[in-house]
Amino acid sequence: MQTLSFDELLRSLKQNMDMPHSMLLGAGASVESGVPSASDCIWDWKKEIFLTHNPTMIESCSNTKVENVRIAIQRWLDSKRAYPVADSPEEYSFYAEKSLPIEDDRRKYFQHLVDGKNPSLGYHLISMLSEIGWIKSVWTTNFDGLMVKCAHNYNLTPVEITYTSADRIHRGDTDRELLCISLHGDYKYGDLKNTATELDSQNDTFVSALSHELTNRNLIVVGYSGRDKSLMDALKKAYQTKGSGRLYWCGYGQNANDDVDRLIEAINTSGRSAYYIPTDGFDNTLYGIARHCLSDNKAVIACIESLKQKLGGSP
Repeated sequence: MQTLSFDELLRSLKQNMDMPHSMLLGAGASVESGVPSASDCIWDWKKEIFLTHNPTMIESCSNTKVENVRIAIQRWLDSKRAYPVADSPEEYSFYAEKSLPIEDDRRKYFQHLVDGKNPSLGYHLISMLSEIGWIKSVWTTNFDGLMVKCAHNYNLTPVEITYTSADRIHRGDTDRELLCISLHGDYKYGDLKNTATELDSQNDTFVSALSHELTNRNLIVVGYSGRDKSLMDALKKAYQTKGSGRLYWCGYGQNANDDVDRLIEAINTSGRSAYYIPTDGFDNTLYGIARHCLSDNKAVIACIESLKQKLGGSP
């Protein structure tokens, strides 16, 4: 698997400031804005199932951050022989539907998760990079709308696209317009894609647009684990066509998981270029990218530092 160190990534991106890029954000981006991770949601759903069957355990088993509580809940689930094995890939979609079988209840659940949450430093830095035309589209598996919310604070027109309005994706690049594509839907506009059936395939329009966009445009992935088979298949398909666009997969930690490893290998085998870059979080990654790539503009750097102080950023 081809890799780059983070400093090598920064030098590469700076050499490509003359061309627009796209981004793909996963749940790791939302976490830094206080939105629970997919793992947090899974444990919340497990807890709700457990407690509704064991109401006398509410006081002792409500905090799933406690390891003993998780052990007790998982032991009960395992004893029923009707639930997925712990940490299996199907846990997310299974428990989303098992805990909340009514679609509108699932939508409300996710709405409650994001109420009152504000975009972290990384979203602001993406908006600044979009202002200068370097980021033209942000694809996301998230449902929180944080990218759109943040873009409104800048001199940008965010264009929201979900799979129920996928045809809007066919539009040319326009100055100060940022495409925000919600691959799994958005609770504000309609269906969310969270169950196994819903996650099984990406909208054909999205797959086609993704293939077209990545032909000669670099894609930077941040905060995404590669959990969704349909999206990984779409990415693999997109890079089977000839083109110059690269994939920069900014993962959390030194080692890519098997799904990401296979994708990167497949892309490089097909004659395209893909790299895994170890990073330490969404905000840190975007801070490093913006700080280095915009280092020639002292006014912008001052703005970045001021923003970091204002938001209490971790970098």
